[in-house]
Amino acid sequence: MFNKIIQWLHAQPMRIKVLVFGLIMSTLPLLLISSYYYYHVKMDLKERILDKQELMLDNLSGEIELEFNQMFQRVQMFASLTEQEKEKGVFYELLQQNESIEEAVITNEKGYVEKRVSRYRLNLPDENEQWFSEDMWSAFQLKERIYGKVEFNQFGQPVMKLAIPYLENGKRKAVGATIQLQKIIGKISSLRQDHFSYLYLLDRNGKVIAHQDNSKLHQNKLVDDNHDVLGVRTEIKDLGWTMVMEQSKSTAYAPINEMVRNGLMVVAIVTLIVSIISIYAGIYFTAPIVLLDKGMKNLKAGCQAAPIKLNRDDEFGKLSQSFNEMSKELQEKTQRLKQEKERLNVIVNGIGAGLALVTKDYKVTWMNPVLENWFNKDEVELPCYTLIGGTSRPCENCPITCPGLTGSADMIMRMKNKQNVERLFRHRVFPLNHAIEGEGEYLVMIEDITEQKEMEEKIIQTDKLSALGLMASGFAHEVNNPLATINVYAEDLIDRLEQNDKDLDKVEMAYYLSKIKENTERCKRITGNLLNFSRKSNWTLSQINIKETIQSSIGLVEHLLKKKGIIFLASIEEELPILIGDSLKLMQVLVNLINNAIDAVENEGKINISAKKDKDSVMFSVSDNGCGIPKKALPRLFDPFYTTKPVGKGTGLGLSVCYGIVEEFGGSIHLESNEGSGTTVQVSIPAEKRVREETPYNLSEKES
Repeated sequence: MFNKIIQWLHAQPMRIKVLVFGLIMSTLPLLLISSYYYYHVKMDLKERILDKQELMLDNLSGEIELEFNQMFQRVQMFASLTEQEKEKGVFYELLQQNESIEEAVITNEKGYVEKRVSRYRLNLPDENEQWFSEDMWSAFQLKERIYGKVEFNQFGQPVMKLAIPYLENGKRKAVGATIQLQKIIGKISSLRQDHFSYLYLLDRNGKVIAHQDNSKLHQNKLVDDNHDVLGVRTEIKDLGWTMVMEQSKSTAYAPINEMVRNGLMVVAIVTLIVSIISIYAGIYFTAPIVLLDKGMKNLKAGCQAAPIKLNRDDEFGKLSQSFNEMSKELQEKTQRLKQEKERLNVIVNGIGAGLALVTKDYKVTWMNPVLENWFNKDEVELPCYTLIGGTSRPCENCPITCPGLTGSADMIMRMKNKQNVERLFRHRVFPLNHAIEGEGEYLVMIEDITEQKEMEEKIIQTDKLSALGLMASGFAHEVNNPLATINVYAEDLIDRLEQNDKDLDKVEMAYYLSKIKENTERCKRITGNLLNFSRKSNWTLSQINIKETIQSSIGLVEHLLKKKGIIFLASIEEELPILIGDSLKLMQVLVNLINNAIDAVENEGKINISAKKDKDSVMFSVSDNGCGIPKKALPRLFDPFYTTKPVGKGTGLGLSVCYGIVEEFGGSIHLESNEGSGTTVQVSIPAEKRVREETPYNLSEKES
């Protein structure tokens, strides 16, 4: 029950709680104090009433005992007289001196009346008249004072017999007296305090022999504890009587009950006053809360909340002011958020890239319209590695599979779209640090980079053709020398054959032919390197012969080195780690770096190229002792079309192309230069690592 009240109170508005609190705090202390005071006053009143009743009963019982003792003394004095003295008018004197004695008798040893003096009967006793009752006769044999039962005479008055034994001539006789109890009853009646308290007397058999209410005389009354009355009783031991005084509790407690009624009236008045104050306080204190609650609901519903106007300097006034400021700021931020959301939707839907949210369980929870158009509706339920990657198990080196990886997973894929046209895509996975669990903890981004790659290839090819154009005169000179040698040996051999030169034997002819073959192969090698370098090709993965690639790169620029008289040193470590990638792309990087070094040095300069193992990578280094690069130009060296060379000497694509190719290898390129003291370029490429996995994937047929 108490819990239900608490639950009900919790569900009520603040003003009801304030009212209930005010009522409890105003009435509960008053009720507790009043109850405590009422209880102690009631106990004290009860104790005082009982003490007063007990004192009255003690006094009255003492008077009754005293009167009976005086009665016995007179009777005993009469019994002590001699027989001759008893013959005189002593009997009449006894009756005259004691108005309560109705008659006096002398009995023989058998209890028969010998003499009688009575106020209402004949003095002549009947023959063998037995005066004692059975109880009195039994007591006569043992006791010195004999009390009879309370009886009623012919007038209906209560009387009682008393007797005292005495010895006469060796015989046990008795002097008896019949005592009227009307005087005692009169004393009890005269002691009545009010109409609600009673004093009554019970004989030894429990019969009422005296009562302030005459209607209850002669009734049997059990003296027990009555919870509706306050009463005490006392025993008159010799007589065996019980005297009882009772008073109704309602009468006894009437004063304090009246006090309680007055107190309750005061409590009611106080409660009413406190209720009015509590209602006012509830309205005063809860009105701002109601306004704040209404404002919060409007904000929650997305409506514009009107400012709360409270002309108060207390905490509620400050709170309402803070709420108005917060509401204004929140509405401004909401408007900005809507604008940002609109911009984000435009960007997400118009970015041209596919976006998806993926959970830790590889489940796709959201796609932007671009990505949705790439897949069929029945494919969306597939895990991301099957939907996007086309595999039956999670991808390696993915932040979802390997949460410890730093950065985003970046992979180039070849996939076929719904039109069965193969396209090139970049696939990236970004972990989200503040995502809601289960709604997508990773962002997957898929970009169609087909056109971008084609443009990059065109730039690379343009750079190659530019380099070939710059090296064209050198290639012509390089090829012209072996062709001249071939021409000389061929003409000489023809002349000697036409002249039938007898000195021309097989050995000399074989020598001529070997020289022609040697120079022909030299031309073939030069033109082959030239064709390989100028050839346009897609990225292909194969094991790279580092030494052969470096030698081929040197062969393309060898004529320029000889022409300018440059000292060229190559240092290649034995047993280098295996590189996986495109050897032609690596050769293009080396040729560009060597060409830049050739352009930087003067005649008879010096260029060094080296390849060595560096932990799990191969470090290529190209250094020169040329003019160096100005410090202000260093930050822009890898920007496309930026060059420090004179007009007509370069396109500004060399280092930019090198940077892109090295990134495709998964490596890094670093340049150090001091103006006037040369330049060093270091290229680090990881060993035994497939930097691009080109997996053909049909978006509609799911073929991996």
